[in-house]
Amino acid sequence: MERTRYAQRGAAIVTALLVVTLASIVVSGLFWREHVSVRSVENRLALAQSRWIERAALDWAKVILRADLRSGAVDHLGEPWAVPVLDTRMDETVTAGAKLDEGARNAVLAGQIQDAQGRFNLASLAGANGVASDAHVKALRKLLSLLGRPESAADLIRDRVLQSTPRTVEGRVVPAARPPMTRIADLLDIPGMDPAIVAALEPHAIVLPQPTGVNVNTASPEVLAAVIEPIELSAARRFVSRRERTFYRTLEQAANEFGGTTTTLNPALLTVGSSFFLVTGVIRYDRVESQTVTLLERMSDRVEVVWQLRL
Repeated sequence: MERTRYAQRGAAIVTALLVVTLASIVVSGLFWREHVSVRSVENRLALAQSRWIERAALDWAKVILRADLRSGAVDHLGEPWAVPVLDTRMDETVTAGAKLDEGARNAVLAGQIQDAQGRFNLASLAGANGVASDAHVKALRKLLSLLGRPESAADLIRDRVLQSTPRTVEGRVVPAARPPMTRIADLLDIPGMDPAIVAALEPHAIVLPQPTGVNVNTASPEVLAAVIEPIELSAARRFVSRRERTFYRTLEQAANEFGGTTTTLNPALLTVGSSFFLVTGVIRYDRVESQTVTLLERMSDRVEVVWQLRL
């Protein structure tokens, strides 16, 4: 009898322990699910706030570019739009009243506006009525050579651009055979295109919605040497070095830096003002980090977003 009573008491203890263990597991699971739900809401809030800051930053860039246009049609690297915004901590006013507690990561914004016409525009390879522009194809060949890449790639790129350009035949518009490119990375869909060529072009070339000139006030030495036929890369580097202290209101002024009478800057290839700008930005808010690249087109009365890429 005594032994049976001890056995029952032991079984009760084991049962109680099992019940406590099971309850602990259930409660822990509920707490974990609640924790995950709270974190999910916090992340969605942080993402929404970062998007709000992103839109505010783009509006700021548009205001800067519109104000710059009122000061003149010449664009250069000494203007306010060209000054980069280093890591800047946002306060609660900028984050729409969201509380920035000490435990959270600071809300930080950094970004820069770059002149998209400081790069060689691949869209300019297509001349009038879907016919290639020989001057621009020649400039692209020289640019590839300066970058240590085969000039023959220019023909592949030219054909790709022409395939995405509508043509007019006997008064009738013939639609493009392929969709238009928007980024340099789109060159990778060309059969036989070496990714190393695309990587080399990335800092010096761009695809804009329409043909444009290269801005002599913002272009790199490689791009300048490519579009200004007589000069070498060393001369272009000297020009860029002098350009750090001044800018050029006309192509004639810029031509004087290259020798004046012996060098003529082709207005079909070059310009002193720009209509397209790239806005790059990084926003860090709490656990969310957002990186974007946005192409803006500045017109006489407004600034519009052409495309935006989230990295």
